[in-house]
This record gives sequence, C-alpha cells and structure tokens, in this order.
Amino acid sequence: MIHHLILLEDEADVQTQQGKLISGGRKIALDVLGSVQCFSTKARWSQSALEALASQCPVVFARWDGRAKKWMTASIIPRCRYVNPTAQFKVCRLPERRATQLASDILWQKIENQHLMLRVFDPLLGPLPKLKDNSFSRILRLEAKYARFFWARYFKAASTDLFAREKRKAEHPLNAALNYGYGFLYHALEWQCVASGLEPGVGIVHKLRRSRPSLVCDLVEPFRCCVELTVIRHLDEMHDKKKMAGRYAEMMEETLTYRGHRFRLRSIIRLVVESFVQALDGKKAFEPFALQPRDACV
Repeated sequence: MIHHLILLEDEADVQTQQGKLISGGRKIALDVLGSVQCFSTKARWSQSALEALASQCPVVFARWDGRAKKWMTASIIPRCRYVNPTAQFKVCRLPERRATQLASDILWQKIENQHLMLRVFDPLLGPLPKLKDNSFSRILRLEAKYARFFWARYFKAASTDLFAREKRKAEHPLNAALNYGYGFLYHALEWQCVASGLEPGVGIVHKLRRSRPSLVCDLVEPFRCCVELTVIRHLDEMHDKKKMAGRYAEMMEETLTYRGHRFRLRSIIRLVVESFVQALDGKKAFEPFALQPRDACV
C-alpha cells in the first residue's frame, strides 16, 4: 500500500492504462494508492487519469507562491470530481497573467453594471473611462475606490439617510435586504460551480479562507446589480423579509439579455459559469454578465 504518492517530475505525462498510473517510467497500480500529491507545475495530466484517481483517493495539487512566500494547495473533491475533473485542475494551474485577465474582466464588468444603473438614476452622470491593460492590484484599488462612489449615489437614489454599507449583521433594513438578496445569488452560483466541476472554495480574486466559497464570491460580482435593482424597485417592501424573498425568487426567473439573447437569470448564471470554465485555458474569451439599458429600468 502506497499511503502517499508525491509527483515531482515537471515534464512527465500522467495517464492511466489497464488499472495502472503511468508517470514517466513508473507504473503503479491504482488500487494501492492512498493519496496523491503533485508538486509539478508542468506535468500533463490526461482526463482519464484525473477521473480514475479522483474516484480512488484524494488528489492534492500544490505550487509555491513566490510573492506570498507559501505553498498554495487545492484538491479535487468528491462532489465535483465526477462532473468535469479537468475544470478544477485548470483553475489550480492558471498562469498569473491569465488569472489577472479573468479577475479584471469580472471586477470591471461589475463596475460597468453598477455605473449603468447609476446613469438610470442620474442621466447626467458621465460614462466610465475605458480600462486598458492593468495589473491586478490596480484593478482592486479601482474597485475599492469606485465602491465609495457607487454606494453614496445608490443610497441617495434610495432616499435613505444611510451612509455606510453593512456587509455583516446589518441593522439598517436596506443593507439587510441587500445581504439577503446576495444570498440568493451565492446559493445559485455555488450550486452551478459544483455542477460544472469547480470547487467553490478556490477562487482567483478572493483569497482562500476557511468556510468561504471564494470562487462564488468572485463570480457573483457582475450579478450584484440584479439585487441592487430589485431592492430599488421594491423599497416599500424592504422591511418585510417574506415579501423580499418572493421578489428575489421572481428576480431569479426574470428574463434578461446575455450574449444578445434573452434568458432567465437562473439560466444566465449557468451560462456564465460554463463560459468561465471554457475560458480557463485561454482558447475562448470569458463573457461575464453585462447589464443592458433595457434591463436596468427602475
């Protein structure tokens, strides 16, 4: 019994054949493996090898992060591995430049969606400047700066005396209604990540944290405008949790535009996650949800 197999060879092809794991010149029977850890960043894994190993034992991928000065690890977990075992593998092996581009697309689309909503409230508000190639740290600073700009105008449009956004244990009814609505999105996105073979806890924008679905926190960003619009449309009901639950259920079934066609929001969430999976290897462009003017009407 091999309790813990460690793979280090960078150029090795990893595949399975006749019940054996083949890596370089080694052949190891699958049924004697207790766990596998791969430190190689360039090893080429076949899908059949990932499927066979994931059904046999825990598979952990690890790489050294030179900036953070620590090992970053991820694993193929049972609830995801049977759907698309290569999807999570690609997330763990994203080149820094590609991860930065995907993160930038997500955060910039969130800002564009929210700015479109503000222009509905105030038609005299100027357009956003076009964003050129940028570093991830600058994108994060831009998002933080824009958040202060956005919430001040959003609270004004809601005709409230609110000055701060409460993310946890919100006391103001408006903040509580927003948090409740975001929960609907989180649940739908987490389910879709699992259904697409992605581990919800391994993201590209939000850092790994115990019990936090970091990837869901990433992908939810462009969809936040749907909750914010729903609250504005039903301000007179934001104090009633049951009524808002009904409004958010209606929101998930609302028909919106995505890729030039009309879909229910629930279907758009599925299409966006699928687009993210297809864009991981860089062969296809990621298409986050982009709010259209006809859908932003209050």
